[in-house]
Amino acid sequence: MNWKALIAGLVLGLAPALLCPAPACAAEGKDRAKKSDPAAEAKEAAQEDADEIADRIAGIKGKRQRRFHGTFLLPSDPSQQTSPDVVGTLVTDESDPKPNQTYLVKVEDGSKEIIETLKRFDTKKVWADGKLRNQAKYLIIRAVSEPGPTPRAPERRSAGGI
Repeated sequence: MNWKALIAGLVLGLAPALLCPAPACAAEGKDRAKKSDPAAEAKEAAQEDADEIADRIAGIKGKRQRRFHGTFLLPSDPSQQTSPDVVGTLVTDESDPKPNQTYLVKVEDGSKEIIETLKRFDTKKVWADGKLRNQAKYLIIRAVSEPGPTPRAPERRSAGGI
């Protein structure tokens, strides 16, 4: 058997998968396929807001809010930005309840402070508090923090001394 031909065939067959990681390629394909109009998205978001208010009146709180764990990515060029409200994308990691999901990121109320924080965390792991919109296409972020170790608690000593 010709081993060189076998290895060359494997390399050529796996080249697209190696050059483009699955979450990034999935995000590109999803963005190209889903070009919807802003009016329909606004109508859907308004309906989701009405549903959330109805849940609050019924006594159900925090149903749509959760913490997302993943890597934040800024668009590499302006042509990738699908709308002016979209700041970037978040790819969830294994510690998230729904791993390997890609969401377009919007910031609640267009907060400049959160946008600047997200720019600092480009290609880094983040924890984002927010909610999903428009059938899980958009992630509306309210707060962002960088995951890190829990600070060490000071050692407690008895009042009697050493």
